[in-house]
Amino acid sequence: METKKKIQATGVDVETLKKAAVTSVFDLPDLPAPVLTAPLPVPTFVPAKEPEPVHPFAFSDIKDVVRLPNGFQCAVKFDAWADYATFLARADDVEAHGRAIYAVCASMKTANIPNYFPTDAEMLDAAQARIARELRRANSEVTKYQDRVDVDEANDTDVAQVKAWKKYRVNLNRLPEQTHFPHPVVWPVAPDDVSTALVAA
Repeated sequence: METKKKIQATGVDVETLKKAAVTSVFDLPDLPAPVLTAPLPVPTFVPAKEPEPVHPFAFSDIKDVVRLPNGFQCAVKFDAWADYATFLARADDVEAHGRAIYAVCASMKTANIPNYFPTDAEMLDAAQARIARELRRANSEVTKYQDRVDVDEANDTDVAQVKAWKKYRVNLNRLPEQTHFPHPVVWPVAPDDVSTALVAA
């Protein structure tokens, strides 16, 4: 009763307050009807490109180059390896990377590339290896022509070849008797080398 008296004393209409209490305070504006649009395109998935594998013999640096009779000895930093690797680069290497390394070494200033001088032991090993290789070749040629002689099917050329290859074999066996063997060595000329030279002339 006391509250109702206070409201009446202020002159406020009670019904008006009741209507205001149930009426929404916020009036939403009139919004346009929703318009349907085309669906957004689905993003295309592009997988990340895998890095190309490192070529096992790609190299980035060459150092410690020494000129040898058969090429260049050097230290090569291959990209796939952690440390430098000792490498013998030859102009006639069957691998492309070997020929490429040789070309790089050959293009360096020659004054900065020392020559390698083999020891007496290395020269002796090299001479003995060459003698053994040439003796195997001479033995094969002697056998080929001697067989024709033994069965009486040899012509004059075959007989001459047997004698020439046998003489070459004797001279090979006499090489260690040279005064300054193994350096220098005066090598005998193989019969087929003589024939090649005559044809070329």
